[in-house]
Amino acid sequence: MKLSENAKIVIVRLSALGDVCHAMSVVTAIRNRYSKAEITWITGKLEADLVSMMPDIKVIIYQKSSGLKGMLAIRKHLINESFDVLLHMQWSSRASVLTRMIKAKTRIGFAKSHSREKQHWFVNTLAPEPKGKHVLDTLMSMAEAIDVPHAKPSWQIDVPKRQTVLPEGYIIINPCGSKVTKNWTLEGYRKLIEHLISKGEKIVLTGGPTPVEIEFVNAIAQGFELDNLVGKTSIKELTAVIQDAKLIISPDTGPAHIATLVNTPMVGLYALSNPERTGPYYGQDSVVSVYKDLAEKEYGKSIAEIPWASTVHDPEAMSYITYDSVLEKVNDELERIAL
Repeated sequence: MKLSENAKIVIVRLSALGDVCHAMSVVTAIRNRYSKAEITWITGKLEADLVSMMPDIKVIIYQKSSGLKGMLAIRKHLINESFDVLLHMQWSSRASVLTRMIKAKTRIGFAKSHSREKQHWFVNTLAPEPKGKHVLDTLMSMAEAIDVPHAKPSWQIDVPKRQTVLPEGYIIINPCGSKVTKNWTLEGYRKLIEHLISKGEKIVLTGGPTPVEIEFVNAIAQGFELDNLVGKTSIKELTAVIQDAKLIISPDTGPAHIATLVNTPMVGLYALSNPERTGPYYGQDSVVSVYKDLAEKEYGKSIAEIPWASTVHDPEAMSYITYDSVLEKVNDELERIAL
């Protein structure tokens, strides 16, 4: 389906940070194809700080906590707007209801094989089958539905200059995921930091402002000379901090995907989700993963037989990642960076 060059396009992708990072690549591809298009993106408050770094994108914030009241406010805000196409990029009933507050001639959802929470009930056009297994490939199928050629993912983003004073050539450790079950072990992180500092590396800890996260990271940092930025940076400043880092080590969470967005090398720690689906798009070789073994054990099937979106439910899954396996990947990346 080819659009006019000055088409009006609205994107609905509310969260989370990692998926929004993937979607930003899709929107970059759409902008490259339709340079004169008017693009509006409806997203969450936290995610809006990330999306706002993209040039020429109108950002509208929807806070999930506002519920139906917030949806009605968006409908009122857009009452005089009519879009040529709406790209429904979120697997969520909340997002589906929100899309009905927006006037659009064509409403595109994921292919039926990738539809969840009855998303296909809320659209009138389905995207083609994704060309790969990664979440980014699935999101990119939306762009292909409007005549955007499949291409190597790229990101167009204007990152502000970093304001935080940090040592040259620092390594970021971002210890926490969105859930505590995504966190690697306290002992593993502390042993890794001790080793890196002994080799002369400068360590920066990053993360969000939740009490649980701050407590865990403070325990990791205790007794070490390092920079602890947990809960102290905005999304824009965090992006700048990640962009200037030599390397980031992180579980599957927003900062890990911001690293891909700004082309910072990373070591990803995976156990609950398949890194081939949710891992760094260009950094699969730098992933430490126990997902395959744990998923095959839980589901009693080979990895090829397990549905693409399946996750591991063992709350101790991350503890199966060994210190030696992480150190090996970190050393490999540092050697590659030094070349």
